[in-house]
Amino acid sequence: MMEIPTYGELLKLMWFLVWRHVVILMFVSMTIGWAVPVILNTTVSEGSQYLLEICIYGVLFLGITPFILKTLFQKQFQGFQVTFQRDTATTSLSSS
Repeated sequence: MMEIPTYGELLKLMWFLVWRHVVILMFVSMTIGWAVPVILNTTVSEGSQYLLEICIYGVLFLGITPFILKTLFQKQFQGFQVTFQRDTATTSLSSS
């Protein structure tokens, strides 16, 4: 039976995920937002800016978020650790 985390533990998990997403999003946004106009030697139009933002969020959610979640399972929090458990009965039913 799965143990339900306390409110304090949930806050620690939330802080772990949020601050990493914010810092990495800022880094990716600044890097891509700066690099594209410099590499193309042009200014980015308003329409292209939206496309650029979609690309940045795509990189964040499809490329970086899985990495952040992987590190979540490797981190030792004070008093607890997050573990991942696959339900083998459900997996075998869905694969057949």
